[in-house]
Amino acid sequence: SRSFICPAVRGSCEDQSGMESILKVFADSDRKAGGGGRIPIDVLVKALQIVDPATFDDKFVKGLFGEGEGLVDYAGFSAWVTGASNFKGFIDRPSWDGDLDEFDMDTSMVDDMLEKARDKFKELDVNGNGELDAKELKALCLWTFVNFGRKFKSDDERNKAVDKQVKRFMKQGSVWDYDTFESYYLKQISDLEKYEAKRAEAFKKGYDQSAAAKKFKELDVDGSGTLEGKEVEVFAEWIFTSFHPDGKPLTEEQKKAEAQKLLTRLDDKRGNSDGKLSFTEVDFFISEKIKQIDDFKKKAAEREAKREQKEKDKQAAKEAKKAEKKEQS
Repeated sequence: SRSFICPAVRGSCEDQSGMESILKVFADSDRKAGGGGRIPIDVLVKALQIVDPATFDDKFVKGLFGEGEGLVDYAGFSAWVTGASNFKGFIDRPSWDGDLDEFDMDTSMVDDMLEKARDKFKELDVNGNGELDAKELKALCLWTFVNFGRKFKSDDERNKAVDKQVKRFMKQGSVWDYDTFESYYLKQISDLEKYEAKRAEAFKKGYDQSAAAKKFKELDVDGSGTLEGKEVEVFAEWIFTSFHPDGKPLTEEQKKAEAQKLLTRLDDKRGNSDGKLSFTEVDFFISEKIKQIDDFKKKAAEREAKREQKEKDKQAAKEAKKAEKKEQS
């Protein structure tokens, strides 16, 4: 079967103009759709068939995008087009929109999910009036973005995305009561489970070649697919020493304490509370830490370069002063 990795699509021209045209089509369509980074499948297909009808025939399109409605994510799609990733998990399908009875789970799981929904509502309802206003809904947006790993190039881009999402929320009412929130929350949890399953499959099959995936495999010494015990301690130690390269090493007690903090944050609050860390519980966190560590090292290198330059300038000034005194004498 054809794929973007083969020459037929990854720019049949040596100058890659075909591939660039495909990405331009997506960018233009995304801009017309509001610039959210995702566009409807049917809109993208129509545009692609105009650019290259021979390649994007009905059979190929069906094999690529499947049937039914959905949204195509620009970051994932462009990574696949350019060959940066073989993972085709860039399509978001319409999510389940029924009531809780349609979930195939036992009563205890339903109760647990509803309890989490109530806890999240209380957390967001800062003024405690039983409703979520526009300001409080912004926090809900950020929570959604974090859980789905949405990245932003700047604070300005993130704020614009939040404002845009809040406007969508407000179409359901100027304020949200608990029932409105609960419906949205359960829908997001359902979507998140599907998204995590997709990411887990990509990791398991080796499609995910991200820095986070490589780091997780490095930490998962026994290859069990989860981090537990000493592995979590090594994970915690890696984070600590990365930001304290010249500091004292952690004691065994400190390692255990830092490891517990990670479990509380990533497994208890955001995971399944099984005392282990799966890839989908930590991949976004690891990606964030890798970026922060890189930024930290870059700034440290810049400070060191400035210090060295200052020393050189200082030494040069001394030499110049000596030379001047020598001439005067």
